Amino acid sequence: MSEFEPLRVAIVGCGNISGAYGSSLKTKPELIKIMGAFDVMTDQAKNFVNNYGGKVYEKFEDVIADPDVEAIINLTSHHAHAEVSSKALSAGKHVHSEKPLATNREDGKKLLDLAEKNNVRLSCSPFTFLGEAQQTLRKAIHDEIIGKPLIAYAEMNWSWIEKWHPNPEGFHQPGAGPMLDVGVYPLTILTAILGPVVKALGYADILLPERTIGSGPKAGQKFMVTTPDQVIGILTFASGCIARITTNFFGYSRQGGIEFHGEKGSLIIDTAVDFKSGVSVRNIGDNDWKTVPFVLEPFAGVEWGRAMFELAESIRKGTPQRCTGQQAYHVLDICLSILDSAKKGCAVPVESTFIPPPPRY
Repeated sequence: MSEFEPLRVAIVGCGNISGAYGSSLKTKPELIKIMGAFDVMTDQAKNFVNNYGGKVYEKFEDVIADPDVEAIINLTSHHAHAEVSSKALSAGKHVHSEKPLATNREDGKKLLDLAEKNNVRLSCSPFTFLGEAQQTLRKAIHDEIIGKPLIAYAEMNWSWIEKWHPNPEGFHQPGAGPMLDVGVYPLTILTAILGPVVKALGYADILLPERTIGSGPKAGQKFMVTTPDQVIGILTFASGCIARITTNFFGYSRQGGIEFHGEKGSLIIDTAVDFKSGVSVRNIGDNDWKTVPFVLEPFAGVEWGRAMFELAESIRKGTPQRCTGQQAYHVLDICLSILDSAKKGCAVPVESTFIPPPPRY
């Protein structure tokens, strides 16, 4: 039994990822109460509430006008994130948005300003840095088991997204692409551990300009890629550490996860996403890799409601809010700086900054 009333939330956008959120949120009714859902495709909202409870809202305006709804979970498409979040924040609702926070800096800054102006919380994915494996990695770095980290490598090679997603076109348009869609996962972990980035150097290109949808009602239809499907960034952190991140929307890769190489050895996490991902260390003089014990028994897979569970406790009890709009904006700024650098052919400064979240364990 919780010592406080659960946070009352509504889902906006009932597409591909909404089921994962709904299933997870229902596991902790003492923290979250689902009041209902809205989607421009009403049948999808009906399917969601049939499975996870609440009522169907006929209009988005009805959601943000409902005094019983305290927070909005924004699961709309990339290009709708900023508009939906802006209207919800302006209506005095707390917001958790799927990534990215926005598709440009102007909209991202506006969301930060609205949250502050209206004294409401702004949270944003990725939240996977809260996973037990990712927190184990963080602790190992801060305990200096490899000494000062000097360089890191991160991979998010996400294969042909159009082969499984029924509406993949938006992922291949400006404001999305592999860095903004999946590169944000390792970037959020890297910044949570190493702090803010101050400089970015990028390479980006469209390597497969025509794609064919492989599933759903549009299977067989072709579309053109209008934003780079291969993006590589070299980052300089304020701490002095360097990182290279590689992302793409084609090809299968055996490379994955994040590597940290320091003064005394190396640390590797097998994936940036799975909360039970392996974490290994190999120090100078070791003959082989050693498993780093988890800080806590990990959740198997991804607990999709974790950011909302933390947000509920933060609002009700005053505990830290670790998934913040400020970090999400900094990650957005990094992504856009990588793309800006790729166009200019030179390194560019990353102007934003943030305060890294405190450890969870």
